[in-house]
Amino acid sequence: MKPIFRNIPWTKAMNPVSLFMILVLVMVNCNKKDLDLTNPNNLSVQSFWKTADDAEKGLVACYGPLTTIQGWGRMLGALLTIQRGDDVNPFPFPAVNDPGTFSTVSSDGRVNEGWTELNAIVARANSVLFYVPDISMDDTRKKQILGEASFLRALAHFYLLNMWGNIPLITKPIESLDDLFIEQAPQADVWASIINDAKNAQAALPETVDPKDIGRATWGAATALLGKALLFNKDWTGAAAEFKKIVDKPNLYKLVTNYQDNFLASGNNNSESVWELQYQSTPNGNWGTSGTANPLRGQGWESDVAPVGYTSQGSVSVNKWVYDLFMKQKTKDGKIDPRAYATIIWNYPGAKVYQDDFAKVMTGANLNNFWVRKYLNFDRESASVPGSWGYPNNNRRMIRLADVLLMYAEAINEASGPNAQAYAAINAVRARAGMPDIPAGLGQAAFRTAVRDERVLELSLEGDRVFDLLRWGNMAATFKAHPEYRSNSGAVFVEGKHEYLPIPVNDIGANPKLKQNNGY
Repeated sequence: MKPIFRNIPWTKAMNPVSLFMILVLVMVNCNKKDLDLTNPNNLSVQSFWKTADDAEKGLVACYGPLTTIQGWGRMLGALLTIQRGDDVNPFPFPAVNDPGTFSTVSSDGRVNEGWTELNAIVARANSVLFYVPDISMDDTRKKQILGEASFLRALAHFYLLNMWGNIPLITKPIESLDDLFIEQAPQADVWASIINDAKNAQAALPETVDPKDIGRATWGAATALLGKALLFNKDWTGAAAEFKKIVDKPNLYKLVTNYQDNFLASGNNNSESVWELQYQSTPNGNWGTSGTANPLRGQGWESDVAPVGYTSQGSVSVNKWVYDLFMKQKTKDGKIDPRAYATIIWNYPGAKVYQDDFAKVMTGANLNNFWVRKYLNFDRESASVPGSWGYPNNNRRMIRLADVLLMYAEAINEASGPNAQAYAAINAVRARAGMPDIPAGLGQAAFRTAVRDERVLELSLEGDRVFDLLRWGNMAATFKAHPEYRSNSGAVFVEGKHEYLPIPVNDIGANPKLKQNNGY
């Protein structure tokens, strides 16, 4: 389906933080007489938030950063997420692959870009939530706008917290210089805000939207995010209750028959998708943030995970343990788990890498290595031909039903051990791939292992692995026990440092109350 909000110019959507900084500069450089003058062409915050159309434009601005190159178009799409997991092994590529090779510094441009776009979502959502309640407009639509803004603020805070660890909690528009100089909030306070926003969104959003609005936040997106936030906080019973609300709506979400459909443009917005980002093929777009005219909005992070020889970027290989896990158990009819073919590439009969025969083009160590297949567009010649960065439009599935089912099984098990519902959830995911049910009668620890393994088989290379390691508390132990997971770069994981990214140096310099993360 078509991406949403195509007819509204992104550059006209207001960014309250930018407006405030412009105001500061004007005040600093003007005398009292200057301030008495009125510029009829200057649009103030107060004059903007007046009509229903203003509310709609303000909401559109909240969505803007999601699919830019600095957002999930590239930086958040792979460099700051996928590349940091133990399922991949990034090659050194200075100033680009540094987060994945544990060599990033606080001046890293890629880190700053992801941080800036997420904070832009927060700032814009704050304005919507502050100003829209006072606008005279249709109450039903107003409620939904506020619900969407609540969801997007919760989402942005969720990723800021889990990627940077120690963040300011800003929940209102910037109105004075003092508002800019705030300390980082306790993680518990940020989590409370995320959970509250997700609950507000859940109560305000519809289950479905019109086809023209596909990509907007829905009840299911808010419910899944709420369950995920509770899961990350080890509120197992609460998380299970939220996931159950989704599982109990089989007419709303269903697993697709073909697993690979979840990663192809032809499968965009399918029945398994709870919420996904709507990429637009923009091969002639401009490199820049959501404030840029005609920004790139395609799936640009393909170049950061494509195999060596098929990208101009640093690339990654897939760690062998992922392949070994796929080979550990066969389907009911004795075949390799079909998810393996949709997830990784290796030297098997008939293997292709884009348009080429794998065995013919891969030589030396590359022939015996394992490479990313998931989300790659094999109708192209390589990750950048045709169309370069903005060309692909296979959407990023941010939340899909299979993930919800596995988190549901996990939450039940952690709360009180496995029951029939937990078994049904994990086995439903396995059944789609033709895999046999997991053994009956497992204890809590064995079921935990089964769920964690299934998350690898089902969700590898989708960007969630780094967050799973973080919330399970075994990130440092995993990398320290397996230095081979970073054999391509020789990177060494430093416990107490590399769990999180550095706060960008510009923010540290501008706000003396911000403290840098440990080790940076």
